[in-house]
Amino acid sequence: MKSKLFSKKLWWELGNWGFLLPHLFFFLLFIVIPLITNIQISFHNWNLLGQKVYVGLQNYIRIWTDDRFWLAVKNTVIFAIISIPLTMAVAMIIALILNQKVYGKLWLLVAFVSPTFFGSVGILTTWKWIYASYPTGLANYALLKLGFLKEAISWFETPTRAWACIIITTVWWIVGFSVLLYLGALQRIPPEQYEAAKVDGAGPWKTFWNITLPWMRNVLFFDVVRQVLLAFGLFDQVYFFTGGGPAGSTRTMVYYLYLVGFTRQELGQAAAISWYIFAIVLIFALLQLILLTRTVRSAEE
Repeated sequence: MKSKLFSKKLWWELGNWGFLLPHLFFFLLFIVIPLITNIQISFHNWNLLGQKVYVGLQNYIRIWTDDRFWLAVKNTVIFAIISIPLTMAVAMIIALILNQKVYGKLWLLVAFVSPTFFGSVGILTTWKWIYASYPTGLANYALLKLGFLKEAISWFETPTRAWACIIITTVWWIVGFSVLLYLGALQRIPPEQYEAAKVDGAGPWKTFWNITLPWMRNVLFFDVVRQVLLAFGLFDQVYFFTGGGPAGSTRTMVYYLYLVGFTRQELGQAAAISWYIFAIVLIFALLQLILLTRTVRSAEE
């Protein structure tokens, strides 16, 4: 009887593992094996066509002392510092508006959210035409007609303009997902909370600060982590708009990895850069996790 029961449990477990095998296979194929290969490549000099030459930690030392890499880190951090609060602020304003009784609310929600689900090629090609430097480019044409410009300008000529264009496009592109998150969180807040605040004579700002934000705390932390990952992975906008220019002022970490790995064919250094990026993102993610855990525990006490 015991052996029969054991045999039945064994087949049950084997059946469960059988369902997991396809996922495990692709996880090993596309995650584990590439990671191990990447670590191996980072200790070699290799240009894809030649022989691998073992150099130990030399690639990591080169990147650590490479001013261009740290400029890319600085650019990425600046982009994150500006774009993340701006995206969250815009998303919060839109979500607060859509949470009210607004005519055509569904169409407004679709308009704000739909760009999030479009591919980068279509989005960025359209925005590149908007930022075109000739007079018939949409931005130049509109500003010339309104009298804000006397002649057409190149929107990517200076670092300030280039970053402004990248940030505006990014916010417009990704804000929709944050709007969905915030709108869902707002609709979960009990109406009694606002009624009590109204009875106590609390104004709109005090109500927002003491009721809305605390109830949305966990969603906001999740969105910050999500947007940081997006910010540190910034590539498409730079590739389409500026190519890292002018003079490397818009070159980000991932774009620099692309230049080293695919343009200069220095795959060992590119692999080392990827691990530096991983370390930076991991450190931030751990800090966010610790902060989020403490916040949740304090809210439960």
